[in-house]
Amino acid sequence: MPYADTARRGFTLIELLVVIAIIGILSSVVLASLNAARGRANDVRRAQDLRQIQRAIELYADENGHYPNSGATYAAFDAPNYRGNPIISPNAANIAEALAPYIGKIGDPGPVTADAGYLYRGGGNDYCVLIYKTPQDMRNFSAGMVPARCTGVTGSQCNSGINAIYVGVGAHAAGC
Repeated sequence: MPYADTARRGFTLIELLVVIAIIGILSSVVLASLNAARGRANDVRRAQDLRQIQRAIELYADENGHYPNSGATYAAFDAPNYRGNPIISPNAANIAEALAPYIGKIGDPGPVTADAGYLYRGGGNDYCVLIYKTPQDMRNFSAGMVPARCTGVTGSQCNSGINAIYVGVGAHAAGC
């Protein structure tokens, strides 16, 4: 019996495949959790940015006696379609330039498309700041930040089909 006392060395192919499958399943669970956490973190940053922009606008108004006037159009911090829209009063190339003394560089932490991102609309006595199409999960925001046109949230999406949060004053208090 020459083979009776030989110790078994190594793993069988089946054992290796089982271990690889378990590692694959665990890594997919971890990556899904990581992506969800990243989405929540981006939404928290958006809410904080919204508050910072609101503070900067209020500081501007305290100093100048009116809110920046965008001339009934949207101006943007980062959305390409609106970034070139000037601020009429004060005379500024865009809202980021008008608020530069009160706030640092600001912009959406996620990918921004042509008309999505941080938008501003104001007319001297009122304003609205809209974070448009980029919020990932509407459940991450307080009800006061969700526009009235979003009649409810299913899963993570607004029922109107467009995720957005805002703050507004005056004529824009109920949304942009």
